[in-house]
Amino acid sequence: MIQARQSCRCILMLIALLPLSACKGKEPASKPQELPDLNAQIHSYVTLENTKLRTGPGTQFRTIAEIRQNSKVQVVGRDGDWVLIVSKKGNAPGYIEMASIKPATGEEQESPAPPAQGKYEAVVDTQVRSGPGLHYSVVAQVKKGIKLNVVSEENGWLKVESKSGKPPGYVDASLARPVGNQQSTER
Repeated sequence: MIQARQSCRCILMLIALLPLSACKGKEPASKPQELPDLNAQIHSYVTLENTKLRTGPGTQFRTIAEIRQNSKVQVVGRDGDWVLIVSKKGNAPGYIEMASIKPATGEEQESPAPPAQGKYEAVVDTQVRSGPGLHYSVVAQVKKGIKLNVVSEENGWLKVESKSGKPPGYVDASLARPVGNQQSTER
């Protein structure tokens, strides 16, 4: 009886090891594919009208932002009549209707960045953040038309200096425009 039990164990071990020995020295069934260059899949477009950025491809999805007319957007995918856009500034990706955009022309694609330093004006009511991104805390509110003293630019965010001695903050560069030599009335 003991000998029969040991024989069963040996047979079970051989059966368990058989698949492992069959794989020895063989290459994997499929080789990993090279990953595509995702930058090659990004296409520049311009919005034809003010349009809502949504969490999904349809009007039933929550609006997370509004993109102004003539804004440049980076399209990375399509879902029916909706396109997925990404932000170079670290903002959340989202969907807009395909009918609200047109391909960017060469001039729109290669537009030079505005000078980073100098006087700017807020084009909408906006928030000043403690760092260059939406994940940073809000340190101040800025009303439309307020002049900003910009000292530098970082990843699409303008670093603004306060005349009142507060620490510097950051404003989304798309929400401010350069102005002539005017006095700053920033926060």
